[in-house]
Amino acid sequence: MRGSATRLGLFVVVAAVVACGGDEPSLITTSSGNGAGATVGNGSGGSDAGGSDPGTGGSVTAGSGGSGSGGMGVGGGCPASALGPGDSDHVIEHDGLTRSYHLRVPPGYDNSSAIPLVFDIHGLASNATQQRFISGWEAVADAQGLAVVWPEGSGSFQSWNGGDTCCGEALASNRDDVGLMRAIVAEVSSQLCVDPKRIYATGLSNGGALSHRLACDAADLFAAVAPVSYPIAYLPISKCSPSRPIAVMHFHGTGDTTVPYGGGLGIASAQESFAQWASNDGCSGGPGETYAKGSSHCDSHTTCQAGVEATLCTLNGPHLLYSNADAVPIAQLAWDFFAQHALP
Repeated sequence: MRGSATRLGLFVVVAAVVACGGDEPSLITTSSGNGAGATVGNGSGGSDAGGSDPGTGGSVTAGSGGSGSGGMGVGGGCPASALGPGDSDHVIEHDGLTRSYHLRVPPGYDNSSAIPLVFDIHGLASNATQQRFISGWEAVADAQGLAVVWPEGSGSFQSWNGGDTCCGEALASNRDDVGLMRAIVAEVSSQLCVDPKRIYATGLSNGGALSHRLACDAADLFAAVAPVSYPIAYLPISKCSPSRPIAVMHFHGTGDTTVPYGGGLGIASAQESFAQWASNDGCSGGPGETYAKGSSHCDSHTTCQAGVEATLCTLNGPHLLYSNADAVPIAQLAWDFFAQHALP
């Protein structure tokens, strides 16, 4: 898996550089522990910026993370000082490491109403820039008016602790990546008017494994997840025991040779993972087809506890599933699914 992911990373990063040009975000340095404010640069002279900032147009002070005046998710109301539309890079201390994430706030955001927040998590040996470039979430988020976080993994081959079978240094070091996501939610909610009932996660491969784990271990915070190209990574998968029924839409390609659709070598199959979510969610009856395009289709358990759904989308495509033979728009389908599910 590492070799395939590394080759993919090298290919996509070149394409990302060509496509993204010089439009670089500002840099925001923050901490999850001290509650201090953060300075947002305008990207007009620092070596970390490199281009114009589409969001602020100037230098502002953002948030007061621990003051009790945080966003919907932490303080019950919108933050007094919020970031505007556009892109920003953030640094956060967690689990003894300096971690980072990229945040995009949609055009038209004005802090007058709470907006959804989506985590789009990269795969093994990839990064936030590559994931942003390939996943399609930026266009969906801008069109639908939601914020997106692209977090960065840890280690020399950036990875996430997705559970017993995945992946890399993060798994070997038992990184608290679930706790990191909680810390990022709290921090973003101190700067934006985030709807605490509409926080979601998706991701590719290793990022898909972490998305499953967030559903398993942080269902109190995340309303729904949409993993791509990885099943539940716990062994056995029945170790996944969420605190409540949670909506899950899993995408997997029949041509995946990195994490095969049929499983193997200790990794669950897509169908086994699907069945586990149906069990976790207390679904009754069999699944029915809810989407079809070409030879790709989605099957859903829709009669589940608390009105949630368990869905498996079987696509004609490879591990890098955003480019699939039937041009199934994964990000758009995932958002349509997310939009139907909020925290109770």
